[in-house]
Amino acid sequence: MAESTTFDRICDIIRENGGAGDVELTLDTKLADAGLDSLSTVEAVIACEDEFGIEIETEQNPATVGEFVELVESLMEK
Repeated sequence: MAESTTFDRICDIIRENGGAGDVELTLDTKLADAGLDSLSTVEAVIACEDEFGIEIETEQNPATVGEFVELVESLMEK
């Protein structure tokens, strides 16, 4: 089985926290359109921290799935 990409893993987390199972997620999808309100965005951030072993600063607020992926990947490189 092929290893999941960062994008795929983040999409899974967004779906689990936002309940947007039927929305096709792309890099341009706004987190609000994926069903994430402010609380579920925080929950998704915490889930990503656990999943990827990173720490996301509270002032970093990605607006789209692509920004979320870029943020996580940049923190994984450190």
